[in-house]
Amino acid sequence: MSAVTLKDWLHEATLRLSKAGIETARLDAQVLAAFCLEKDRSWVIAYADDFPITESAGLEAALARRERREPLAYILGQREFYGLDFFVTPATLVPRQETETLVDAALPHCAPLAVVLDVGTGSGCVAVTIKKYRPECTVWASDISPDALEIARRNAFFHEASIRWFESDLLAEIPDGTVDLIVSNPPYVETQAPLMPEIALFEPHLALFGGEDGMEFYHRLLGEAPRVLKPGGRLLVEIGDGQWDRIQALRPLNVTLEAYLDLNRTPRVVGFCFPA
Repeated sequence: MSAVTLKDWLHEATLRLSKAGIETARLDAQVLAAFCLEKDRSWVIAYADDFPITESAGLEAALARRERREPLAYILGQREFYGLDFFVTPATLVPRQETETLVDAALPHCAPLAVVLDVGTGSGCVAVTIKKYRPECTVWASDISPDALEIARRNAFFHEASIRWFESDLLAEIPDGTVDLIVSNPPYVETQAPLMPEIALFEPHLALFGGEDGMEFYHRLLGEAPRVLKPGGRLLVEIGDGQWDRIQALRPLNVTLEAYLDLNRTPRVVGFCFPA
C-alpha cells in the first residue's frame, strides 16, 4: 500500500473543512499543514505531491479542531496585526484587520511624551503597535480580564514594548487627569446578533457583547473619559457596521466628532475631541 502524501491529506482536509462550512477550506488546510510540519505555505504547495505524511505530524488533531470551527489563530497560537505577530489564546479576541484602522487613527495624535491609554487591551495588539511606532509616547493599557493581561504582557515582552498595565473595569483604576489619548476596541456586538461559529463558540463573550443594542460600553466610556483625560484630550473608539448613526447620537455637548473609514470605506473608528 502506497504512503499517504501531503497532497492526499490536503485534498481530504479541504473536503472536510468545506463540509464543515468553511469558505477558505483549501487555504486553511495549507496553513495547518505548514504549521504542523514547521514549514511555510509555499513549501507545502511546492512539495505536496511527494512528501509522505505520518501520524506523528499532528495534522489530524489540528484538522479536527478547525473542523469544529475553532479559529485558525487559536490553533496556530498567533495572528498578524499591523505587520507584527501576536500571541493569542481564547482569553483574547482574535486581532482583526478592521482594528488596524484604530491604530491608523491614533498614530497622528501620539505626540512625543503623550500618555496613550488602550482600554480593553485584550492581546495588547493596539497598545504594543502604538508603542512600537511611537516609542517616545508613554503607553498604558487596561483590561478587566487577568488572563487577557497575561497574554498582553507576553506580547509586549516579545516586542520589547514598555507598557504600564492596569487590571481595571474600563477606566476605574486610571488616575484623574493623566491621559492625552484614549483608544479602545470595546465590546460592541448586540446581544442577539447572529455570529459565525468561530466567534460565537470560541471568542470571549466578555470582549464581544455590548448589551442589547451594542452601545453599553460607549455610554460608559463617554461618561468616564472626561475624568481621566487632560484638557483637549481625545477618545478614539472602534465601532461595528451600522453603528455610525447611533454613536453620533451619543456625542456630548462641546465635543467634536471625527470619523475614520476602514479599507471598505465604512466608518470604523470614531473620535471624540474634548474641549481644552
